Amino acid sequence: MNSLLKNISLPIVACALFFAGCASKASMDARYDASLQRWRGAAVADLEAGWGKPRQVQATPDGQLLTWTVRIDADNGASGSAGAPHYATASTGGGMAITPSIKTATPAMPTSAVVPITCTTHFTIKDGRVASWKFEGLGCGAVD
Repeated sequence: MNSLLKNISLPIVACALFFAGCASKASMDARYDASLQRWRGAAVADLEAGWGKPRQVQATPDGQLLTWTVRIDADNGASGSAGAPHYATASTGGGMAITPSIKTATPAMPTSAVVPITCTTHFTIKDGRVASWKFEGLGCGAVD
């Protein structure tokens, strides 16, 4: 009976961890989307004052599309205490006036590679003002 419980509990725990990760991503996305609400109706000049120059500007049938990408590099370099990873935040091609920072976290599993985590945010501009936005990337909840 104990063997049966062990065989059943491992897949259940794995599924629970998987779905907990999804819930976490969904809550981070919701938090990031809520933080973008302040830009609704903002003038392009105000948007660029807050985010810097966009990485890409594109004309679309719906208006103009301005794109920013923020990249967070996570590594566990030798300079860290006890091998804990460091997270350095930087923007690419303009971006949210982010000041680079270093944060230390406890690693879930050992790794020696730098892992880039990005968030790409697209703002649709109509009549010179932010009409809507969309975003993608695992780093979006971490960079609002």
